Amino acid sequence: MVTAAFLLTWPAWTPLATAIEPRAGRNAAPAEQPPRPDARPPAPLRQPEPRPEQGGFLRITRDADRKPIALETAIATYVETPEAAAAAGRAEPLTVDLIGAVHLGSQQYYNTLNRLFAEYDAVLYELVAPDNARVPKPGRKPSGAIGNAQHGLTKMLGLEFQLDQIDYTAKNFVHADLSPKEFDAAMAKRGESWWSMFSRVMRESVARADRAGQQPAGDVGFSDIFGILFGNNRELRLRRLMAEQFTDMEVLTAAFGGEEGSSLITDRNAAALEVLTEQIAKGRRKIAIFYGAAHMDDFDQKLRRDYQLQPRETIWCEAWDLREPAERN
Repeated sequence: MVTAAFLLTWPAWTPLATAIEPRAGRNAAPAEQPPRPDARPPAPLRQPEPRPEQGGFLRITRDADRKPIALETAIATYVETPEAAAAAGRAEPLTVDLIGAVHLGSQQYYNTLNRLFAEYDAVLYELVAPDNARVPKPGRKPSGAIGNAQHGLTKMLGLEFQLDQIDYTAKNFVHADLSPKEFDAAMAKRGESWWSMFSRVMRESVARADRAGQQPAGDVGFSDIFGILFGNNRELRLRRLMAEQFTDMEVLTAAFGGEEGSSLITDRNAAALEVLTEQIAKGRRKIAIFYGAAHMDDFDQKLRRDYQLQPRETIWCEAWDLREPAERN
């Protein structure tokens, strides 16, 4: 099931690629959104922790018996030093938060994110679409095989789909990604295709397993499949299995990161950082970058190197509940 890990790099925009709606202009009124169900409490936030050095944007928390409790995503804060702020003529240091996304999550998780997003001067988000595109209204029927597959997964896992829950019409949301033409050009320049990128993940997964002298981490045994199809708590079993795949970030980092890079991560991240520079020039001081978790190690390195921002702390937000029903409050 290495393909499950690939979903972390398969952007949330995929079902929108053929369903985006043109907007009259950048200042056009946002699409009217149906009321969002905010009655459920927000997902819990863990106490701030030191920023991990690498790969620390997605994790599974476990109890004393090593049983999974939750899949959590990181909100990592980077702060400009007072000296760098003074040199740039800023009275207050710049703060940038990296908010990792998994594209599928609980209703409480998205309630929490929507609440937190309101606190930022700007939220830079991923969406491979023209700048004048508009995210379709929540609840719209997905388009394409990938869109149907992603929505199908939400039902199987008992979760919600990111594009159905995040309020992309908020005034502080800023598109920070490539357009479809730019993305196609980036892939062509690198000689990439969707199939070649998928194959790269497969090769790296097998090579890493060979080096470790074990079967690929993504392999699923017959007992796993039998339990999902015929056992109790099928939804929870599948959710736990997928969570284990999602946290295997080393394969994705090796396949799409490094010096060679990729259009999927490197080039799209570069586009996002150009928008970050523009927002800083406009006087924004508290900024979030809301992207898939697989993008975050590259962002981490470039915020440190190119923007002289220092990691301060990480807050963890529960995206998936992995507890047994009897263990939930």
